[in-house]
Amino acid sequence: MVRPLLCILLLGGVLAHGQGTESYDIVEDGGELPQLYQSRKNLVKFNLTGLLLKNYQFQGERVINRTFSLGLSYGFIPQGGIPWMDNIGDIVDDQELMNTLGDATVSYSALTPEVRIYLGKGYGKGFYLAPFYRHSSYGFDNVAIEFDTDLETRELALSGELKGNSFGLMLGTQFNLGNRLVLDWWILGPHYGGSKGSLAGRSDEPLSQEEQQALLQELESLDIPLVDTTYRVDENGATIAIDGPWAGIRAGFSLGFRF
Repeated sequence: MVRPLLCILLLGGVLAHGQGTESYDIVEDGGELPQLYQSRKNLVKFNLTGLLLKNYQFQGERVINRTFSLGLSYGFIPQGGIPWMDNIGDIVDDQELMNTLGDATVSYSALTPEVRIYLGKGYGKGFYLAPFYRHSSYGFDNVAIEFDTDLETRELALSGELKGNSFGLMLGTQFNLGNRLVLDWWILGPHYGGSKGSLAGRSDEPLSQEEQQALLQELESLDIPLVDTTYRVDENGATIAIDGPWAGIRAGFSLGFRF
């Protein structure tokens, strides 16, 4: 009886060793987790939801231990027309503002480091909380301001940059889709902070006092909500300085690869 039993135990050990992707390790707390989650600690992901706004977002994540991981995201929108302008027009009842933004182009980039705290099985799987910081940058070009004088209607094109810095907390969950693929669901990630920037335009020819006054009145009539704006106009053109709060929400689905 001893020899057959010994053969069965040896055979079982060989089979268990051969199934490497399904083997188990004993972790410090005495529980068992698939070795798969512990050995493949790196993840690269692409956000699928951002494609609706032509916002290309990539994230790398490094699993530190069962509870913690570190992540770094980068997203960008190439220079182009403002997305969903028709929908904005339906919401914003300001034809003058729509004319100003009609031919404008915008670009965007954001860098977001985060710390993830996994609440369940961990090792990059299950529900998590993720405190994060985000640095955002918007570039604007060809923001057209029309102003009337006694003789004609003139136009000044503004361009510039707006930067935001904010902190937030995201709730999400990450699923394994087989041995390598993962699905990361950003359920809700509000963030809040401050922004600062400016837009400036230079006139092709010197502006008269009358033209400067007309341009200043046109700028002051723009309704830019939630931020403080300062306008400066001289014979060379105009500058808009912007300073105010900055807020947003992270949400969506990312498809990733674990290695």
